[in-house]
Amino acid sequence: MTDDVLDIPFPDAFSFDPSPTWARLREQAPAVRVRTLAGALVWLVTRYEDVKLVLADPRFSRAAVVAEGAPRVGVSRPLPGTLPTTDPPEHTRLRKLVSGAFSHRRVEATRPWVRRLCEELADDVVDGADLRRVFALPLPIQVICTLLGVPYEDRERFRDWVELSYSLEVSQRPRVEAAMASLKEYMGALVAGKRAAGRSDDVLDELCATPLTHDELVAFALNLLVAGHETSANQITSFVATLLRDRRHWERLVAEPGLVPSAVEELMRFTRLSEVGQLRVALEDVEVAGVVVRAGEGVMASIGSANRDPRAFPAPDELDLGRAPNQHLALGTGPHFCLGAQLARVELQEALGVLLRRFPDLRPARPVEELAWRRVLVSGLAELPIALG
Repeated sequence: MTDDVLDIPFPDAFSFDPSPTWARLREQAPAVRVRTLAGALVWLVTRYEDVKLVLADPRFSRAAVVAEGAPRVGVSRPLPGTLPTTDPPEHTRLRKLVSGAFSHRRVEATRPWVRRLCEELADDVVDGADLRRVFALPLPIQVICTLLGVPYEDRERFRDWVELSYSLEVSQRPRVEAAMASLKEYMGALVAGKRAAGRSDDVLDELCATPLTHDELVAFALNLLVAGHETSANQITSFVATLLRDRRHWERLVAEPGLVPSAVEELMRFTRLSEVGQLRVALEDVEVAGVVVRAGEGVMASIGSANRDPRAFPAPDELDLGRAPNQHLALGTGPHFCLGAQLARVELQEALGVLLRRFPDLRPARPVEELAWRRVLVSGLAELPIALG
């Protein structure tokens, strides 16, 4: 292990290929101290088995990341009392309240509607369009707004607030805090209105009938709204760009559409949603990757690095659309395994399927290596201008 403290994100982050630093750390320093943009010193773990341990072991807490003085990765402070910031048994209680709404059976029932929505949005995909703006972003926003009961016409109001909530720019802290306050105010008014109406038409209506307090409801709803669209929008854009970067992959899926479910799993493994990692706080001294993490210290588990670990995946830097088995960690593991995993799969599969069918000759309008990346916690391409043939 090296005694140097690395700054994270790394200087060569936010590009298609992962920084070579990840591979070096996996081989030479699988547990190393890093400094976040918020100035916190935390441990970073990069190997598959170590990342799984940190994500699933109850000795590493999510609830502790919202305690006073806890290390912070980004600018905004995570909301307490939500699924991502509680531990069992409280996490188990909260998850049960909403797990039915995101069950495999209930989500699969939405597949025909999601497919129709993809077809409608594909009508806006014209030569020179930005695929992220006209397709990848509106799809998951409309899906999660409909499921939750958030007015879709309000999307322009909350989109800027959501973008700021993921900021990695410390200089933006006043704007980030104002955006979080606006988000809570907006959702608070929506929750109050739904409780007064007493209907049962959507997920928020169902949650309003539970024993959750007003503040718990607001935090819960915000978490579902933000997580429910930001990741899928980035993944749709990154998936298409990755396939078009080496056109043989796109052409293979056009010829073999039955490979789409497998391709989605492989693309989740291959692409990165974050240039940092998921944060936990050790509740007791724990040995990880040859070092002792002391109680109270933060540990960042890099899912992106774990998904490229050659100990877990043969030829990990190759995109294998038929890879099997594929036990990637893109959706997490353990108690905090993504609640919306099946919804994400439905959106990604249907989006990719429609684009492949409608636009077999799709190409990037500019080399994908030249495209800008969003420098935020949940990262991805800022745009994807396309040509139809």
